[in-house]
Amino acid sequence: MAGNNKLRLASPAAWEAGRTGRASAWIVGSLVLFPLLVFTSMPNIFFGYESSETGEIVAMTDQALTIGGTYMTLDEFERTQIDSIVTSMVADYEAQGIRIDRITVENEMKEEDLLWLIAINSVAHQQDLNAMSAESIREFCSARLSLSSILGSLAGDGGGTTLTIKVEQMEPERLMENLGFDDDAKTWVGALFETMSESNAMELYGSYFVESEPDYSGDSGWSGQVEHGSGYNNAIDISGFVSPGTKNNLDLVAYVTQAWENNWGYVWGTYGNVLTQSMFDYKLAQYPEGVGNYKDFIEDNWLGRRTADCIGLIKGYGWLDASTLTIGYGENGVPDYGADQTYRYAVQNGTEGADYGGMSAMPEIPGLMLWKSGHVGVYIGGGYAIEAMGTKYGVVKTEVASRGWSGWCKLPYLTYLEE
Repeated sequence: MAGNNKLRLASPAAWEAGRTGRASAWIVGSLVLFPLLVFTSMPNIFFGYESSETGEIVAMTDQALTIGGTYMTLDEFERTQIDSIVTSMVADYEAQGIRIDRITVENEMKEEDLLWLIAINSVAHQQDLNAMSAESIREFCSARLSLSSILGSLAGDGGGTTLTIKVEQMEPERLMENLGFDDDAKTWVGALFETMSESNAMELYGSYFVESEPDYSGDSGWSGQVEHGSGYNNAIDISGFVSPGTKNNLDLVAYVTQAWENNWGYVWGTYGNVLTQSMFDYKLAQYPEGVGNYKDFIEDNWLGRRTADCIGLIKGYGWLDASTLTIGYGENGVPDYGADQTYRYAVQNGTEGADYGGMSAMPEIPGLMLWKSGHVGVYIGGGYAIEAMGTKYGVVKTEVASRGWSGWCKLPYLTYLEE
């Protein structure tokens, strides 16, 4: 059996990064300095003017670091996007009664594909730092990658079904044609690509853009009290929703409360579907350290159960189809943003005090997202939150005051209703 469901997602190159480690991230993050920073913030960053108080230079430096840091983490961004798609594919097939016994990913992307993408994106924005944002870069990348899936039979004793995901190589010329680039724009893209390919920027400037790896185990530093639910059930029940056909704060609270009551687990890159053996094997191959370090615990506690990571718990509600009770990737127009990215988007597009703010002035509105660097939870009212805390905890209830949250925000894709 073969599936022709060709999908558009994510940014080029990152599956290869899984094989080559963080080397490609260093290259991406540092080589981008040439097209983005020459004649802009180089004086402030590279010549010791960190203490400059000139507003224009400070703002330019901050923006350059944001853009460079975004490019540097595109490999991780793409990997989590592919992760979400694969999870959705497996859930769809198994909902049809097709058991997936093995998942493989064939990646034709190469490091130079990501360099082409950076050059094309830079020219598409006319190298205007102020016209770029982390979100616009990720959205640009999300629309440029093509995937296809094929179902086949496993050889050997016992047989079984394998799902092969093929990540197709980007064609720079076709991408530029689709974007309407003229000859001058194409020439400039070529020049930027050659500059990035041939420079030694990685060795010279890479340290300015180093960002830490995500913590695959969740908020692992917590040692305080948590409250677990009393049930164990994989069913999703929407009978308590106030408006199943819309996405709203009150139903989000009902959804995460149900996840807590039924003791959903925590596995990085999942968002509420059942953790099957094939999906677990795929996660182990995808994150040999982050998930592999917790292999025995996950196998003993979360295998065969619904699991989510912190932002996946929230995205799972956004992606839930109330008519079929299935969770599908990117459904209902809800974006695939990470924890920090979701909070930044709310801040950049909202009004302080009304849509986001500090914890000292948090309103009593159930369904607010609580945030601290790299982690999120859902406020359920009465001073409590529900969060997919980490591998060793799963989905738990906690007291807001004790958790060190940095801020709150309204989720931009929800309608906020009064109780």
